[in-house]
Amino acid sequence: MRKKDNLTGFLFILPALIVLLTVVFYPLLWTFWLSFQEKILIAPQRDGFIGVEHYQGIFQSDVFWRFLGITLIFTLSSVAIKIIFGLVGALLLNKNHPGTNVYWSILVIPWLIPSVVGALIWRWMLHEQFGIINRVFVHLGVLESAVPWLSREFTALLSVIIVDAWVGLPFMIIVFLAGLKTIPSTLYEAAKVDGAGFFQQLRFVTIPGLKSVLLVMGTLSLIGTFNSFNIIYAMTGGGPVNATNTLVIHIYRTAFTQYNFGLASALAVVTFIIISCFVIFYIRQLDKEGEM
Repeated sequence: MRKKDNLTGFLFILPALIVLLTVVFYPLLWTFWLSFQEKILIAPQRDGFIGVEHYQGIFQSDVFWRFLGITLIFTLSSVAIKIIFGLVGALLLNKNHPGTNVYWSILVIPWLIPSVVGALIWRWMLHEQFGIINRVFVHLGVLESAVPWLSREFTALLSVIIVDAWVGLPFMIIVFLAGLKTIPSTLYEAAKVDGAGFFQQLRFVTIPGLKSVLLVMGTLSLIGTFNSFNIIYAMTGGGPVNATNTLVIHIYRTAFTQYNFGLASALAVVTFIIISCFVIFYIRQLDKEGEM
């Protein structure tokens, strides 16, 4: 009877297992295998097994470390902005001030717009000659002349960081707001009785109450931002002078402009391992918190 129940259960999960093997594990294994091959579409005569040569080249390349540094700056900056402003937004919306619904509707707009469309809107707004941001800043006297935001290395990287945070902020606010609703109001009342001010309540009640939410959202946001492609490619294409060229953009260019699928696969495997480190950290922290 028990064997029959086990067989029935296996048959129920079999379709999902087949789909998982087909769309996840097969491409993953194929990418691993391709990373050990010389595979350049425009030079098929060079195709063949080369072992770990691609990996040696990647780790000895200054370009890889530069793009990894850009990726980490982009990821950590964007996630930090999302967490800080997401928490501030959630705290403001949690108070039910007059006009909260209006603020809530405005904050959700970036989440409703497709990321590529949002990036193109920002690209137009940041345009040196026709962008509204330069016109407003020059009119207010903040800038003496128009700034080519997306043509300078520092301002281009800063712009894509802000836009990526702008797109991801609404979801962060929603999750933090849901977390705030779970903190018992009696804890705040007890803190007030003890004479705790706003920042003391934030430090000793709010932050500890949101610890699990901060951990989950911080880690998931790190993974998603590390893999961000649409916004950067639509705004700068990785330029100027590779100032916004993250690892994901580098992989895309290697595969679809240089047609070097072997090297692109090796870069993808390295990126996969880096992201796996985030996932392992996330699982271990959840295990410590007793969530698993």
